[in-house]
Amino acid sequence: MDMEVKIGSDVQIDCPELILSEKCSIGIPVQEDLNHSSKVLIRCSRLELGMGCVIQPGVVIIGGSIKFAPGCRISSGVIIRVQESLELGKNSVIGSDCLIEGRRIKIGRELWCGPYVRIGGGSCFEPQSQLTAGYWLHLGMRTFINTARPVTIGNEVGIGTNSAIYTHGAYQSVLQGFPVAFAPVTIGDNCWLPGAIVNPGVTIGANTVIGVGSVVTRSIPAGALAAGVPCRVLKESVFPRPLSEEERRAFFRDFLPVAAEILAHYTKQESRFEPETLTIKIGTTAITYYDNTITVFTDRTQTTIFHLQARQVQGTVTPLTEKLRDLLRRYGIRFKSEPVNGNYQPWEE
Repeated sequence: MDMEVKIGSDVQIDCPELILSEKCSIGIPVQEDLNHSSKVLIRCSRLELGMGCVIQPGVVIIGGSIKFAPGCRISSGVIIRVQESLELGKNSVIGSDCLIEGRRIKIGRELWCGPYVRIGGGSCFEPQSQLTAGYWLHLGMRTFINTARPVTIGNEVGIGTNSAIYTHGAYQSVLQGFPVAFAPVTIGDNCWLPGAIVNPGVTIGANTVIGVGSVVTRSIPAGALAAGVPCRVLKESVFPRPLSEEERRAFFRDFLPVAAEILAHYTKQESRFEPETLTIKIGTTAITYYDNTITVFTDRTQTTIFHLQARQVQGTVTPLTEKLRDLLRRYGIRFKSEPVNGNYQPWEE
């Protein structure tokens, strides 16, 4: 096993407590780093990197206790200033040129943070500042989260490009009657906010969809479809709505031909779609949907099963099954399974 920890030539680390696990790298140039400084500056009270963590060149980390779980990746141009603690869960990715500031930040596994995201903003170093988020948080490009007051985000929340969450808003004097707001924001599990603005004091219930360009000035109940300026509820209690088997088959009748084309391009093999059996044939591999499962057969041998209801994958990991898993993710179909020694295993929470 490769136990090597790789540290670049232009890396400065000043940490009283430093824990580096197997296969970590800090400041090692890669192709996409060419437009950034090669220097890495890390000055914090404690730094812990799990196995396989990568900190690319051009990163600055200053603050208190910093913990990155296994598989985390911090891209070039990222600046982190977190005074007390920052903790990122397994396989989290911080895109290039992000600015992360505050006092206490904790985000679960599988974070995807696009480029030019900013966490912090006005009053982010005050004692009340805090961001807590669950797993599978998606922060689209140029998202802004102000943490003057606590922001709490549930599991599987997508916050799309150009979204903004504010916990404070003030400029003119409150003593002259102008509006001033300081209040926390809470977003429940399984919400989608593509390009929305959320004002201080708002709570958005679980399983809610907010329309693009909305300005959320008041709380939204769980399961709603809401949109507008100001945002209002268009439909109540509409999500989630599990599909019937007929509706699921209709979806896969549309999805599988597209997947066949992509997988054929990916594998450099001919593919065909058989609509009668909802099956893709790629070389000696067959991918079939039936009864809420997707089964991958190689040389007529069952190798991998995607259990859609249980959200688990069972069996052998291959480049093709990983690509299929990624294609399903793009439709919001995610699995709490991960590759471990060539086979899919349930997440360790």
